Amino acid sequence: MSSLIFTICAKNYVGLAKVLENSVAKHGADVDFRIYVADGIGTDIAASDGVVSASVALEPYIDAIEFANMAFMYNITEFCTSLKAACFMHAFADGYDKCVYMDPDTFLTAGAEHILRELDDSAILITPHLCVPSAIDGPRADRGILATGVYNLGFIGLRSAIETTQFLNWWHVRLRRQAFNDHYNALYTDQRWIDFVPTLFSSKAVKIWRHLGCNVAPWNYHEREIIVREDAFLVMSRSSRTEDDETVPLIFLHFSGFDFRKIIGGKFSQLNLSDAEHYTDLKPVYEAYAKAISECANDMSRYLSIPYGFESFANGMQILPSHRRLFRVWLERHGFAADPFGVGAKSFYAALAMRGLLGKSGATDLAMDKATTRSVANPDRLLARARMGLRLLFKLAGRSRFFFLVRSLNRLSHVEQHYDTFCLDQAEIMPANVKSNVF
Repeated sequence: MSSLIFTICAKNYVGLAKVLENSVAKHGADVDFRIYVADGIGTDIAASDGVVSASVALEPYIDAIEFANMAFMYNITEFCTSLKAACFMHAFADGYDKCVYMDPDTFLTAGAEHILRELDDSAILITPHLCVPSAIDGPRADRGILATGVYNLGFIGLRSAIETTQFLNWWHVRLRRQAFNDHYNALYTDQRWIDFVPTLFSSKAVKIWRHLGCNVAPWNYHEREIIVREDAFLVMSRSSRTEDDETVPLIFLHFSGFDFRKIIGGKFSQLNLSDAEHYTDLKPVYEAYAKAISECANDMSRYLSIPYGFESFANGMQILPSHRRLFRVWLERHGFAADPFGVGAKSFYAALAMRGLLGKSGATDLAMDKATTRSVANPDRLLARARMGLRLLFKLAGRSRFFFLVRSLNRLSHVEQHYDTFCLDQAEIMPANVKSNVF
């Protein structure tokens, strides 16, 4: 039986994926490793058996026109996750019996056999974000877990089986069009879909792996304590009283949301969960990861400087998040565009330009399109001004109309809801000669 551990990333994270690869080589005897590069391989990345271009490898599952439309519609994170089922299909078609996906920011610290043997008696192996019931929220509040999914898809293991094929076919259809980070529509990339898996597939096929040493990450540090014993990393529940209580091997960590440029310089900075507690017992594993990154620092720095291959139109103009969201609606209504990145007379670009939607300064407009209350300076001051305007509106509109508007604001805050405002259905955009078969 042959086994594969693989990851998916854009070119800028290939160096980080190499750090994962080194940890697999150290702890995964007889396990192959592969990197699927979402934005392709050019002169800046050498192709090899372990580094493949996603567009080429996945052509049997996502043809070139659909691939381009997906690459335009999704942002970088959404796009990488949307390819996951197809990558599993490709790996199984290559003859592997067991395939394990790991995010490029994961790090193996114990033998891969711990993972692979769990697939001996199951076809689908998933890990929950949290394993220990707690009276208090962790750094990611319980409602945050509910919004993004019970199971973390930085890891999933599959074994070749009939139910695995059924699962991949079901998942692949959904990821091709519904892998958005879109809480309004109850979507979160590839991850929310996995909440269905324990109910859609048999209990014999699905294993929910509640191992405390798997997928150790900032959102569950509060429930898992790291212990170093005889040069091995172990994990125990923080609710345990003594080191004599049950411990398990630390198999892999998930360094999700860290600034990897700062890690190259020896500093760990958590971007997504700024209030995550930094437990002292984590220091040895942080040091181990920092050492592994330092050994690849030159390559990592070089890869991190490579721009995303799908960040701009054919003429170099920055594609903004709002462009991708508006194109999502156009694609749903009209099918594939012949060339979503093109700038010709009958292109999506031309339609945006005609309606004043391209923006003037790429860097400034990109920052504003991505702005949230976490990234804008003095958000409380902006919100206070907004409330002053709303108080005036309340006086002018009256109670009933005011609260109707407030209830509508969540919906109106989504770019897709303003598609018809710009009359994009009237734009002459060249369609592809093929129609999507998953709408």
